[in-house]
Amino acid sequence: MPAAYSFVSRWRVNASADRVWREIEGMLRPGAARAWWPGVTLPLAPRRLVPGERLVLQVRSPLGYDLRMRLQLTDIQPGRAIGALSDGDLRGSGRLTVEKDGEAASVTVLWQVETRRAWMNATAWLLRPAFERAHAHVMRRGEAGLRAAVGAGGSEPRNAGNPRFRAESAVGTDYR
Repeated sequence: MPAAYSFVSRWRVNASADRVWREIEGMLRPGAARAWWPGVTLPLAPRRLVPGERLVLQVRSPLGYDLRMRLQLTDIQPGRAIGALSDGDLRGSGRLTVEKDGEAASVTVLWQVETRRAWMNATAWLLRPAFERAHAHVMRRGEAGLRAAVGAGGSEPRNAGNPRFRAESAVGTDYR
């Protein structure tokens, strides 16, 4: 039986929402040389950011395995949001939203997925906390990479496990 996960990550980046969106959009372009998100690659980028386009997203877990998802873009709100359906190692949906937050930008990444690999499903009862920490680690690296890419540097990423931000930036789960 697939194990279901609900992940919510919120990043605050000290750059304009337009600048942050351009950097995210740039990562999704075919042949993009920028790789600000360590461990995340696009073996197949979408030709355009329009609903119906497909891409392949590969994530290297800090636990040593790769996850490969085929995404189909479902909703594009230029400058604001990208929604997608996922199939492959993780099946479900995801959404990335960029909003103005004072002089900075707030990025929210939502994933509602279930694992499709037999070994992950069979061991979820034991390894769920490790999978959740691995996800949080990948997200922290993404936040730090995005901050560096837009020249925002600065404070500790909110996904860093700081208990003050835990309810807002850590992992929520659905124990089905």
